[in-house]
Amino acid sequence: MKVISGKLLIVVMIILFGLQIAQAKVGLVLSGGGARGIAHVGVLKVIDELDIHIDYIAGTSIGAVVGALYAMGYSADQIEELLLNNYFEEILDDSVSRENLYIGEKRWLPFANISFDLEQGYRPTLPSSFFSGNRLTNKLYEYYFPGYYLESFDQLPIPFRAVATNIVTGEKKVFDSGSLQQAVRASMSVPSIIAPFEVEGELFIDGGVRNNFPTEVVQQMGADTIIGVKVNTGLHGRDKLNTLLQIYDQTVNITINDNVKKSEKKCDILISPKLDNIKTSDFTRKEEIIKLGETAAKEQISLLAELATKDKSTLKKIPEKISFSKIRVQGNKNISATKVREFVGLRTGVLYNKKQISNAIEKAYNSLLFKTIYPVIYRDGKQHILLIHLQENNDKKLGVALSYSDHNHLVVGATLELNNVLQRNSKLLFNLKQAGKKEINLDYVKNYGKFYGAYYRIFGFLREYETYSYNEDHQVEKSVLTGQGGTTLGLGLFAQNAIILEFYTYALKSRHYQHIAEFENQELLHSGIGLKAYHESLDDIVFPTRGGSIFGKVSMDRSELLSDIDNTEIFVKMLLAIPLGNLSLKYGLEYGAQDSQEAQEFSPFFVGGIDSFLGLFPNEMNAPVYQLNKLSLQLQPIRNFFLEFQYNSLTFGESVELLVDGESQVIHGFGMITGWQGFFLPLRGAVGIDEKWQTHFYLSIGYEFDDFFFSRK
Repeated sequence: MKVISGKLLIVVMIILFGLQIAQAKVGLVLSGGGARGIAHVGVLKVIDELDIHIDYIAGTSIGAVVGALYAMGYSADQIEELLLNNYFEEILDDSVSRENLYIGEKRWLPFANISFDLEQGYRPTLPSSFFSGNRLTNKLYEYYFPGYYLESFDQLPIPFRAVATNIVTGEKKVFDSGSLQQAVRASMSVPSIIAPFEVEGELFIDGGVRNNFPTEVVQQMGADTIIGVKVNTGLHGRDKLNTLLQIYDQTVNITINDNVKKSEKKCDILISPKLDNIKTSDFTRKEEIIKLGETAAKEQISLLAELATKDKSTLKKIPEKISFSKIRVQGNKNISATKVREFVGLRTGVLYNKKQISNAIEKAYNSLLFKTIYPVIYRDGKQHILLIHLQENNDKKLGVALSYSDHNHLVVGATLELNNVLQRNSKLLFNLKQAGKKEINLDYVKNYGKFYGAYYRIFGFLREYETYSYNEDHQVEKSVLTGQGGTTLGLGLFAQNAIILEFYTYALKSRHYQHIAEFENQELLHSGIGLKAYHESLDDIVFPTRGGSIFGKVSMDRSELLSDIDNTEIFVKMLLAIPLGNLSLKYGLEYGAQDSQEAQEFSPFFVGGIDSFLGLFPNEMNAPVYQLNKLSLQLQPIRNFFLEFQYNSLTFGESVELLVDGESQVIHGFGMITGWQGFFLPLRGAVGIDEKWQTHFYLSIGYEFDDFFFSRK
């Protein structure tokens, strides 16, 4: 009897031990590490292949991004597809594409490479980070939309935690409920790189500052076995501590590595992909990094295979479209909640899908009124509430510009921008340029309406520029300085993405005076009335790949309005870009004509240069009447790099009649432009060839065109 009882006890113990193993809870910890964290996806691919069920997940920074997706029920392959199909550089770029600007903002070409907010006393302030993270926050909204209705992260198919750092108190924050989108965004606010993120009145930065490898978090959740994936950078040797960024990175890593070492000891299975040659910013090497994560996981495959497995659960399906019972606004100070809702355009009681909500928020962001604006959706019983979180843009800014070209050489510019300061719905620009260009421009516009409406404009300027006369061998014969000053008053109409139409009156005085070679000083007063119209849908002003633009104006100098001459001037400029995959076919047209001999001699149209005619130096050719046609093929072989092959023909003469009758002169030219779209400014170089097979070289850095082209007479 005793023998039987002993055997029975052993059997019971074996069964209980087996049950304990079968019920062991597996926790997965994903560390932060920037681009290196993409290796987490490779590890998850191996976990999926082995059918290992994860019971708990905790992540920091990029680990929170990947971990939250996996916790929602995304497979490793789906997460891989998401990451490969999105460019991190684009997600961090919060600039508004030219094609998405409201037509009212397209009255000006880009006038600054970088802008600074002005605080009280008009003191420029440095931003809190390189990127505000607005596009990133809205991308996270799209990723985590299927889980918007959850009140606790324990309701996810895999309970999840995201770790962030309270920048005010320095304490670690473990997010276990609320908005998944907000929790992950807070966790990945890399100091100085991505702006701190506010959640319920508290400000957070990257969780890696306090806990980059949160093993104790999954322990507290109930994990018996911990799989840890460590991808953070180690400390650099002395030979790699030479630059400001390297020193900053090392300073941050000292604290991070200290807390990571303590966390490593709690891991039952530690996976450390070999990422020594991968930087935290190497987001272009995503496929390689995923492979390295997969390789590292397979090195631990014998240990991983011992873990209990079961089917992976997923989130319940939500309706494709939802409606809101309430739409609330949070964070607005100067703009009323009603106005914010008008800009967003969403209404209660109307069904919207995820993309429609995202597009509405982006449309509001394109107004340039908001530094950040993003949606958070809550559920109250069976009703949905949309909460629009926002931070308004500073209404006072200082823009700084730097450019160089063969024509203007080095130009340094500064622009004071005041939005809604003098009057509601108004913009004042005070612009100064020095060195190659000398200009003072003051432009004030008061709008009546947001998307459609009317406006009035007051524009005044002073400028001095140099023009050259060339001989047939393209050699400079003389140089003339021109000084101009004047005022334009305009009344206009605008429609959101369609057109600007402006009626204006002007007074402009020009003076030519000697610079190089003998020249008789001349002065001429232009005054009269005019009409101009503008439409633009280009995706970029320097390297357009799609869209179109057309600008036309008619101005009439009239002696009865104190003008020295009677003259009618017509000018039309058009550009059309048709995308063909990675190619763009572009056609450009310019036409200008004057009917006064005095005006033709004093201020003819100038042609030539990288933005005009390849085969002539900048402003080399001048004529009272001309027509320029350009046909080009633009290639984009790699991201942000452009190559354009261009043919152009120029017809010019002394009168419109000669141009129409075909008795004017015609010259041809062709060439190639190479360009790179930098983060702060564009860079272009070109070579042009004229009819005599002479070559001309061009260089353009930054925005060296006339930012106030629309405002002038």
